[in-house]
Amino acid sequence: MTALLDEHPHLGVECVLRELSIASSTYYRWRRAEKEPCERRRRDVELTEQIKAIHTGSGGIYGRHGCTPC
Repeated sequence: MTALLDEHPHLGVECVLRELSIASSTYYRWRRAEKEPCERRRRDVELTEQIKAIHTGSGGIYGRHGCTPC
């Protein structure tokens, strides 16, 4: 939603939200979350970076490689 309005600012936020039946408070909450991610999202980014570093450091050994579960 936010990408659509970023790419087409001439559409107008309120008009698009009204057509899609999205509350303006929802849209502005999405925008705020983009600028100020919650603690959970910040932690997820931090952990993802750590996981990538461990995977790279292991030479790609650790992690799922398309194997099917037993």
